[in-house]
Amino acid sequence: MLRSLRLTALAALGSLTLASCAQMSSGSKTTGAIDEQALVDNATHVVGIMDANAGPKAAALLQKAKAVVIFPDMIKGGIGIGASHGKGVMLAHEATRWSEPAFYDSTSISLGLQIGAEESAVVMFLMTQKAYDAMLQTSTFSLKAQGGLALADLNTAAQAQISGADVVIWSKSSGAFGGLALAGSDISQDSSADRAYYGKPVFAPEIFSGKVSNPKAASLIKALGG
Repeated sequence: MLRSLRLTALAALGSLTLASCAQMSSGSKTTGAIDEQALVDNATHVVGIMDANAGPKAAALLQKAKAVVIFPDMIKGGIGIGASHGKGVMLAHEATRWSEPAFYDSTSISLGLQIGAEESAVVMFLMTQKAYDAMLQTSTFSLKAQGGLALADLNTAAQAQISGADVVIWSKSSGAFGGLALAGSDISQDSSADRAYYGKPVFAPEIFSGKVSNPKAASLIKALGG
């Protein structure tokens, strides 16, 4: 009972931390008021930043990846209890075709020294069918919970590690909030955002198979290589 109350308190405090971080990041915007098209546009911008910073390494991964998950604005902050949150999109890759985007949330709460707030763009490359299936077969995906997935940080790993990884992670920032910091997060499908963006209830596998489309996602698809 005591442990349950403690976890509930941690979750509540983490939520308050995330709300505070989001307010600092968004200024006068209402917390939780998400514009799906703005998220897609921000993801397109992140792909451009990644291309400029990671260059040929990122391009090579995009050619081979089964899917990518892009979080344009991962926010992390807190004092004593760290919390991170971000909204992102996932696109699947078949042959030379990139799919339309499906929407995802990422959230984590952790104990440890956490001071101030930090923001970062994060891109996950799902390089193997194993990683892709793991993401789709559960409503909440965690890299740490999905045993057996090999991870690599594109910013710091040697080429041999990158070549053998199931999931490769690139981030705009480094240090405590760089790269593999996302490994401890829970990543969940955001069906309400999918419904808002495509105008009807739809699930990620249906989006990836081409059953729905939104022409406003064309710039993001093009940025990934078509």
